[in-house]
Amino acid sequence: MKKSTGSMFLLFVLLTVLAMSGCAPAPTPEPTSTPVPPTFTPSPIPPTSTPEPTATFTPTPTPVCNPGITVEGAINDDIAIGFMDITKVSTSLEGTTLTLTMTLREVPNEITINRKELREGQPEIALGVAIDVDNNPDTGNAEFNTKSGYGYDAFLQMFKFRTPGAEKTGAVEDVFRNWYGVAEATEGGGIHFANNKTTLSVDLEAKTITLVADIKNISPESYLSFYTFYQDDPSVVDELCQR
Repeated sequence: MKKSTGSMFLLFVLLTVLAMSGCAPAPTPEPTSTPVPPTFTPSPIPPTSTPEPTATFTPTPTPVCNPGITVEGAINDDIAIGFMDITKVSTSLEGTTLTLTMTLREVPNEITINRKELREGQPEIALGVAIDVDNNPDTGNAEFNTKSGYGYDAFLQMFKFRTPGAEKTGAVEDVFRNWYGVAEATEGGGIHFANNKTTLSVDLEAKTITLVADIKNISPESYLSFYTFYQDDPSVVDELCQR
């Protein structure tokens, strides 16, 4: 009886060990993780900046002084004679007929010419426009009163030389009667007076002198230069669009 009990006990232990080794739950394997490669986020590229344009200086262009223009002139109190100070000029062209209107700082009721302090034949006073008819500076002359510029073929002007006789004072239209017209350039810097019809009108209130004449071969491309001249010591000169 003791032998049977011991055998039974051993059998029980054996069965228990077998049961424990066969029935124990298998360990749960850790899940296999697939490595994820790091995501590369590129740094943002800063926007390309467009440089500000460099400012450039553009000079005010010289007026294109052809027929049909209006040009303003500044009042110049340094010119003692208001009749010689050009404040504005305007022109128009119909065919070959040029109209010139000059606005002056002053147009007096009366003016004195043939001044006794001048020598006979000396240029005394002039007011008008020098015209480069063919717009070619290599032909023609300088303005023969002011001696400025170059390439002028014709001159529409009111003018006066010192002539024999006494001084004369009167209204502009009277003292310049027969002393306005068109002169044409000749070789050697001279001029001759063309045989054409020129009209002169004066507006004291508007302070304007207007000359109208036919200019041979003038065109819309002809270059114009405006001037006044008064013989004195020193001489008085005002110019617009001078070369």
